[in-house]
Amino acid sequence: MKLILEFNSFRYNVGDIVLIKYWFNDMITPVKITDKRGGYVTVSHDIKESKIFKAPDEKLKTSQIIDVYRTDNSRNTN
Repeated sequence: MKLILEFNSFRYNVGDIVLIKYWFNDMITPVKITDKRGGYVTVSHDIKESKIFKAPDEKLKTSQIIDVYRTDNSRNTN
């Protein structure tokens, strides 16, 4: 189990759009990673996919990231 947790901390990069659970209303929302230091990332809601684009930037643990944001166009249709 420790190996899985360590792997997830290296999975996300600056510029990636990921899904998080917003603290105020428990809404799942896409955000963009703007900075990465240690096990923490700074995320911004100022992207066109976000419904709360005026929310302030947040500093989160990488374990609080749910998954990478995928659009319908980015899925494989084999």
